[in-house]
Amino acid sequence: MNKLLIFFCFFFVLSFKTLSAEYQWVEVLKTDNGNIFFIDKNSINKNKDKIFFIKLHEYSVVNDFGEKSSIIHHQADCSKFKIKYLKDFYYKLPMGKGELSYFGDQESKWIEAKEDTILSSFINFVCNY
Repeated sequence: MNKLLIFFCFFFVLSFKTLSAEYQWVEVLKTDNGNIFFIDKNSINKNKDKIFFIKLHEYSVVNDFGEKSSIIHHQADCSKFKIKYLKDFYYKLPMGKGELSYFGDQESKWIEAKEDTILSSFINFVCNY
């Protein structure tokens, strides 16, 4: 019973942070086709070469699933210039608002970020913040 209570408390706190308006979004990149990427300054948490952060992706157009934005929790490795996805939240409206259409909590493998790519922009931003 205690484990179940702890799980629900943890889930509530995580959900509240994901849905709250406490973000401090900083625009990091805007692509030629109109996609905009933001990083929440409040979420940047350094632990040696590992950094945890939250990214908002504002899509230029609604995607095939009817979504206009996503909020993704990441971990970056500054020394190896790699990144991975931890949790994904997809929304019907811009800026992570509206109905949550999908939640994914499967952690990805490490992805090597090549120079001058979108992923490298995120790593450079959080590692030099």
